[in-house]
Amino acid sequence: MVIEILNIIGVIVFSISGALKGLKYNLDILGVVVLGTITAIGGGILRDLLLNDMPMVLKNETDMYFAIVVAILTYIGGRRVENYSKIIKVFDAAGLAVFTIIGAARGMDKGLGVLGIVIMGTLTGVAGGVTRDLLVREIPFVLKEEVYALFCILGSAFYFYSVKYDFLSKNMTMYIIIFGIFLGRIVAVKYDLHLPKYKGH
Repeated sequence: MVIEILNIIGVIVFSISGALKGLKYNLDILGVVVLGTITAIGGGILRDLLLNDMPMVLKNETDMYFAIVVAILTYIGGRRVENYSKIIKVFDAAGLAVFTIIGAARGMDKGLGVLGIVIMGTLTGVAGGVTRDLLVREIPFVLKEEVYALFCILGSAFYFYSVKYDFLSKNMTMYIIIFGIFLGRIVAVKYDLHLPKYKGH
C-alpha cells in the first residue's frame, strides 16, 4: 500500500515538473501533456522492460490518467509562474526521491544484487526527466546538474543493505531515503554543488 501511494505522489510531482518544462518552452497544451506524461511514466516503463515485465502503467492505466490530468491542470494554472527553472527543480527533487525508492524496491522484489538495485533505482528516478529534457533539446540534469544521480545511487544502495540486513523496517528505510534524497537535492541546488568536472575550452 505504501508503494502505491508513493507511486501516485511520484507521478503527480513528475507530471508537474514535465508540464512546467513545456510551459517554459511555450509549448501548446498537447506538448505540455506529452512532456508531463513522459516525465511521470518514462522511468517506470524502462525499469519494467529491463526486468522483463509488462510495464505496470499499461496493466493499470491509473498512472497515465493522473499524469494527463495533472499536466492539463498545470497548463491551466502554471502560466502564472515566473521562474520555471527553480520550481521545476523542486518538483524534480520530489519525483527523484520517490521514484528512486520505488525502483529499488522493485529490484529487491526481483532478487537483484546491490548493483542491479542501484541501476533500477537510478533509472526509475532519472529516465523520465532525461527523456523530457532531450525532447526540448536540453542537456539532461543528470549529465550537468549538481550531484543528481549520486543521490539515487546512494539511496538505492542504502535501501539494499538496510532491507537485506534488517537494519530498519522497510517502511522506515523508505521514508529516510526519500527525505534524504529530496533534502540533498534541494541543498545541492541551493548551494550549486557539483561533482568535479572538466573545465576545458
